[in-house]
Amino acid sequence: MQKLKYIFKYLLSLITDPQQTWAYLKDSDVNEAKTDYMQTNYYLPLMGLVAVAVFLLNGMGESFDFGKALKTAVSFISAFFVGQYLAVILLQQVYSRFLKFEFDKERLFLFVGYCLSYIMLVRLFSALFPNIRLITFCTLYLFYIIWCAADEFIAVGEKNRWKFTIIATIAIWVSPSLVEKILSMMMR
Repeated sequence: MQKLKYIFKYLLSLITDPQQTWAYLKDSDVNEAKTDYMQTNYYLPLMGLVAVAVFLLNGMGESFDFGKALKTAVSFISAFFVGQYLAVILLQQVYSRFLKFEFDKERLFLFVGYCLSYIMLVRLFSALFPNIRLITFCTLYLFYIIWCAADEFIAVGEKNRWKFTIIATIAIWVSPSLVEKILSMMMR
């Protein structure tokens, strides 16, 4: 129950005041700014919670389709687990090759994890309320979350802030979707 409170506290903080949240996470002495702590107490439990919801909601219908629900849940977990690493690799490669900028790897991994958790939250609400198509547009708020992190947390500088925000938004959006598409083709 404590982890659930922790998850909602940081999701709410990331949504309501991303600038202050990134400033808080910038302090490396804080537990939440440690990758292992974030993974075990925040990202993975959130992924499990959303996967269970996706499993239950996709199996519903006239009769519970266990196969469909299981494929959807496995696809979701794989997409957000592998997608996190894929987004980090994409950002590192693009920035090191084209812009000659090196990231602090632990901080970048933390950044991608927190941003992907926001996308997971939007996916959860999209699954809970499938008739409200407007919820999918909430992912556009990710652009602002990344914009705040670019200066405060990642420290790319004002000159490269727009470039980083655009590239990071694309990498973070595309990574789980790409993994999910590949898995859905393989599971046919």
